Amino acid sequence: MKNKKGFIRILEAIFAILLIMGAVLIIISNNVQTLDISNEVHEKQRYILDIITNNESMRSEIINNQTTLTKSFIEKNIPNTWKFDICITEVDELCNPVIENDKDIYVSESIISSSLTSYTSSKKLRFFIWR
Repeated sequence: MKNKKGFIRILEAIFAILLIMGAVLIIISNNVQTLDISNEVHEKQRYILDIITNNESMRSEIINNQTTLTKSFIEKNIPNTWKFDICITEVDELCNPVIENDKDIYVSESIISSSLTSYTSSKKLRFFIWR
């Protein structure tokens, strides 16, 4: 009788340890997957800004303080889970985008100086991404 009780208690202890270790591993693996996407976001931002700065129609739009074409291009090139905003200002000005609180925010910027058909003052395009 005593040997059976001891064996059952040992099995219960082993089962409890395995259960706790399983829960800890699940929590750790979830944290590792969502930990750092900053390199991916930065590469995507630089790619999009490079295309915008080399596209004549988007450059003209930005110089004229319009964002329709640029925003639709960005929406097509970022994942649906990411939110974004762009801000067009003079080079020495600051901008205040509308961003949700408690989010990781990634910012890149590029200066657009002129288009081939007209020369105007330079504009700064800031590109904000959060998720």
